Amino acid sequence: MKKRILSLLLAALLCAPALAGCSNNSANPDETESAAPNVQTPAAEAADTEEELSPLEQRARIPDNLPDSNFDGRDFTVCTEERKFYEIFSEDLNGEATNDSVYQRNVRIEDRFNVKIKAIDNSAPYNDVVTNVTSGTYAYDLVGFVNFLTYVPASAGVLYNWLDIPRVDLTQPWHNQLANGDATINGKLYGIDSDLSISTLLYTYGTFFNYNIMEQYGFSSQDLYDIVFEGKWTVDRLREISSGIWQDLNGDGKHDPGDIHGYAVINAQVNTHDVWLAALDISPVLTVRGEDDFEVTFFGDKTVSALEKVNALYHDSDGSLFYGSDWRQVPKDFSEGKIAMTQLYFGETTESLTEMEDTYGILPLPKFDEMQEGYYTNCWDQFTVFAVPLTMPESDGEFVGTMYEVLSAESYKTVFPAYYDVALKSRYSAEPATAEVIDLIMAGRKLDFTFQFGEKLSSLPYMFRQMVVANDTAVASKYQKIKKSLNKQIQKFLQTYYE
Repeated sequence: MKKRILSLLLAALLCAPALAGCSNNSANPDETESAAPNVQTPAAEAADTEEELSPLEQRARIPDNLPDSNFDGRDFTVCTEERKFYEIFSEDLNGEATNDSVYQRNVRIEDRFNVKIKAIDNSAPYNDVVTNVTSGTYAYDLVGFVNFLTYVPASAGVLYNWLDIPRVDLTQPWHNQLANGDATINGKLYGIDSDLSISTLLYTYGTFFNYNIMEQYGFSSQDLYDIVFEGKWTVDRLREISSGIWQDLNGDGKHDPGDIHGYAVINAQVNTHDVWLAALDISPVLTVRGEDDFEVTFFGDKTVSALEKVNALYHDSDGSLFYGSDWRQVPKDFSEGKIAMTQLYFGETTESLTEMEDTYGILPLPKFDEMQEGYYTNCWDQFTVFAVPLTMPESDGEFVGTMYEVLSAESYKTVFPAYYDVALKSRYSAEPATAEVIDLIMAGRKLDFTFQFGEKLSSLPYMFRQMVVANDTAVASKYQKIKKSLNKQIQKFLQTYYE
């Protein structure tokens, strides 16, 4: 593999600008013997040293600004789903980079603060925290649950406001400021997202493409990357390219799952279709300015145009297949070389694609049009957000805040890179340009806060998926049918933040 392109995102966030050198100007430029000697100042030496560090080394140098407290061997306990244990705890070193990074992270923190990090599993932590708090039980210090069920404990009033927890600095790069900013309403944030939530990386969506199929139809990987870097990768361009790709392998003249298609996606109301809200820049679907001041932005002309584009890709393209009901079928068929392009989350690289024989690459989700500022995407709404039970004694705030902050910071510095840079970029990338594209994708993640309450808002953030599956663009009439009930639901939802 060629030398990987350095992470654009990390460089943008972490690389300190070089200090410009200044000359000692003499009144007579010919009098060089009187010029000051070229002595390297301490500041310049520091700048030179900083320039020599890789982005990951610079990332590791960012201070967490936490005091060196001694918590006397106390347990810090996190309640989470068993399938999310990998975010919190590793039993031992096993030689696998991502597992070992979690183990080593915890050891460093335990040694530094004299604590013991523990994790307990619960099949429904979003319900368990309600049960514990209402009974007055303080069973764990931190609870992690899936993003789309945040409304359960938040509406029950059993969570601390993260803005009241000491030592948590939301301006630090290990906190997802886009997600947390939108989810903060009236100065209250109940479900927080940071790099402790490794699932936000694994559940991020990109456009995966099969090198072999695309080259057969005249598109090299470099051709596709050039389209992306030139800002011309749009949903219309995706449809144009994919429409010319179809191989009728069984010769029946019909579009079947066994054929090769330019683009394919599942025919079911699943998270795969939610990505278009972010990708086509129609997210967030609700804007809150005050208790009685909000706007449902989903039901506008931009959404109609976005639906028209995606529906044409799904339902009216010679190279597309819209099929099945099992959401695992598309990644399976992609891995078997039957699909040229589709949207998958990054975690598929270690799931469905581990045995894939063909080479594949990753592109961003396409733009609405070339005028759109950037490439955007979102995550499967089952990524983890974290909360603090309201039964936590106020005197423990310093402890809990410190531990959450350092876990997030150390995950940013070592665990995320193990998944993001080492595993995803190196192990599964076919060439350096894929790594560069992944940076574009990660920089453009827009996590719409309405997914946290979506099930209680007439499925507002899920309406796009419903309408593309139904090949529907009648946004205005849909709004008229639910407007009254939706507004009542929004007002009830806002009581969580304004009472």
